[in-house]
Amino acid sequence: MRSGETLVRTSCVSGADTEGGISMNEDQFIETFKEEALELLGNLEAALLDLEESPQDKELLSAVFRVMHTIKGSAAMFGLEKVSGFAHEVESILSALRDGKIAVSKELIGQTLLARDYILGMLKDLSGAAGPVPDSLLQFLEEFKLAVGFGADSPKQVVKEGSAADIESERDEAPAHTREARKNSVQHSEKSETWQIVFKPGPEMFRRGGNPLGLIQELRSFGELVVIPVFSDIPPLTEFEPEECRTSWFLYLTTSVSENEIRDVFIFVEDYSSIKIVCLENLIDENTPVHKKLGEILVDSGKLERSTLEKYLGSQRKIGEILVEEKLVSHTDLKVALEEQKQLQKVQKAKVAATDMSTIRVKSEKLDLLMGLVGELVTVHARILETSKNTHNEELISVVEQFGRLTDDLRSNTMSIRMVPIGTTFISFKRLVRDLSVELGKKVELETDGGETELDKTVIEKLNDPLIHIIRNSLDHGIEVPVIRKERNKPECGIIRLSALQTGASVYITIEDDGNGLDKDAIFRKAVRNGLIQSDDVLTDEEIYRLIFAAGFSTKETVSSVSGRGVGMDVVNRQMEMINGTVSIESRPLKGSTITLKIPLTLAIIDGLLVRIQGSYFVVPLSVVVGCMEFAQSKQVNDNNIVIFHDKQLPFVNMREFFDLPGERQAIEQIVIVNIKDQHVGILVDQVIGGNQTVIKPLGKLFKQAEGVSSGTILGDGSVALILDVEQIVDFAEKDEA
Repeated sequence: MRSGETLVRTSCVSGADTEGGISMNEDQFIETFKEEALELLGNLEAALLDLEESPQDKELLSAVFRVMHTIKGSAAMFGLEKVSGFAHEVESILSALRDGKIAVSKELIGQTLLARDYILGMLKDLSGAAGPVPDSLLQFLEEFKLAVGFGADSPKQVVKEGSAADIESERDEAPAHTREARKNSVQHSEKSETWQIVFKPGPEMFRRGGNPLGLIQELRSFGELVVIPVFSDIPPLTEFEPEECRTSWFLYLTTSVSENEIRDVFIFVEDYSSIKIVCLENLIDENTPVHKKLGEILVDSGKLERSTLEKYLGSQRKIGEILVEEKLVSHTDLKVALEEQKQLQKVQKAKVAATDMSTIRVKSEKLDLLMGLVGELVTVHARILETSKNTHNEELISVVEQFGRLTDDLRSNTMSIRMVPIGTTFISFKRLVRDLSVELGKKVELETDGGETELDKTVIEKLNDPLIHIIRNSLDHGIEVPVIRKERNKPECGIIRLSALQTGASVYITIEDDGNGLDKDAIFRKAVRNGLIQSDDVLTDEEIYRLIFAAGFSTKETVSSVSGRGVGMDVVNRQMEMINGTVSIESRPLKGSTITLKIPLTLAIIDGLLVRIQGSYFVVPLSVVVGCMEFAQSKQVNDNNIVIFHDKQLPFVNMREFFDLPGERQAIEQIVIVNIKDQHVGILVDQVIGGNQTVIKPLGKLFKQAEGVSSGTILGDGSVALILDVEQIVDFAEKDEA
């Protein structure tokens, strides 16, 4: 839940007209709550899966608890007692987990994921969310507690009676956990800061009746507290005085209370104690690195000289180990510096998150409409520019060019709004892999790379189903059961790798596994049986692999809940065609298979380079263009499609020959140099006309299989230009040469 929103919602709900139930105004707020809760549940799923891999990670555990706590409190604010009550019970179990009363286990992770799914189901249908928690969920909670060993001292049973339409009028009648949730949700919305407190009591602390541990406990009640005791001032046993306090503490407190409230804790001991309180946010500015190095922290705190630090920086060993071994800093100094490093990172992440939260939610339909209008604007600008050039009116041309620059800025900004990182989609598959591997009795891990790669929102939405089918196939058909993997000298745990990489105007998504690989013979036999091919047909490996995309095709003899119905890879192929994408397959017998999806960066607008070949116009995506050069046939090397470029031989593709266009070649032609898979290749055209803002228009079914083109666009004069699929052109040229 974003900071500050809870309070705003409270005032709006309490002041709304509740006659006849929830008002339209409240409906809008509840819809906002629902959107945020769905986002939180996505975060919860990711955190739980990470916690399963790192059960000792307290930050992950706290993150899981906070999500459930936030959902509980926010649901209670809107009188959604079913959601709030259920979340409260799950939170109680997570609280016991956080306090160390129960341990992280596969059963606990699995049950919490199921609880998350139950909440997701309730959010999708809020019509009955104001009623009591149903018996089915209460039964699940009892099974949950039993499965994870939650003791008899667990919180009281969920109150099954409650109402809900108006929180303000029923505040006193609401269940106790709901009143607590409202209070906590308001506290949660306040800004938290992390404070470094150095508390060094005077030796007379005990004699004057002071209790330092009591003060620390009071600080703990303010929020999250990390305590590091310092024993360096304790004298040898022969000189030890039991009545003297020789211990001091470094404390890191994350809380929403003020500095004055923290100082008030020490009000009765400050006369004979040293107390330093520093807000860590004040130690961070725009020049502070995200991960402040340990040595820098030790130098800044006065524990180490910079010259000494520089002396040991070249070593391959950890700087902390060296400094302690050389007795340049103490174990305590190192521990304090490590904790400060950790807390500074946490504060910086919080600042970044706070910056990211300065956002508004816009329905995707509005973005789609905006993008469509921008596309039309680009087309209209091209027509105006073409018309203005014919008038020879310099002032008009200048205005149109300025209009073009503004249109370009508008296009770029609108495009950036639609771009989202694919990592959010990748993360959602961790749950799929976990659940299916359990169902199939296999051990499988999902590895991801390139999650920061951005794609058009529309493209990502259409990728979800194909990726699900490919991953399910890898799990069911590809990855072997542990016994077989052991026999093949493979690790018991199989690996599925999901990666994304942008190259030019395309993004390549690769799904790779280390399993069986595709059974070429089984695919061929099944294709013959299904009448897709004849038994005497001679096919390449690639052609055989592509048979799995046929509708209804499956090599599995038995139908299961996972696969066998032949609807998976057909969906992949159709979805790829819808977004002008392609699918390629590689397989290594008994070593695994790789499926690569090549998809356009966006389905809307790209920057292009307009070229002419004979009387036809084409667009080369500008993202792959390296440069252009004039070409005379006399420069051709040995009648081969080779030209010298920057003292190097450069292969080129003659586009007139590629498209089999009639007419004689011109004496002077031009070559557009493109970068494909880190290789420079030339594209020979008659004329390079110039830059073009290209509004992508899909080709009809008749031209879907046309080689060398991916889509089309409308030029300023109303004529049509085809957008070249440069990579496909280069691939075909390489095959012809081979």
